[in-house]
Amino acid sequence: MPTAFIPFTLRATAREGHLRAFRTDIERLTSDHRAPLSTVGSTDTMACLRGAIAKGEHTENEASLARYLEDRLLRNGIHLDITVNLER
Repeated sequence: MPTAFIPFTLRATAREGHLRAFRTDIERLTSDHRAPLSTVGSTDTMACLRGAIAKGEHTENEASLARYLEDRLLRNGIHLDITVNLER
């Protein structure tokens, strides 16, 4: 059975104390081929990204997806404040 993917947008802002790494963190996010994200727009302190993720418990609502993505980002040493919007 094919896997369903849920499209979403992610707004990332530079976390306090990590402003210098913001651009590098965004580049790391958009170059990760396991979870491709495309940049919709960005400044030196904010970026809007679009992507899709396999449907699962973490896609039940925007808060659960945000928690899931924040955990993954932190495990990879990426420190961003994010908000997520599901596009159903």
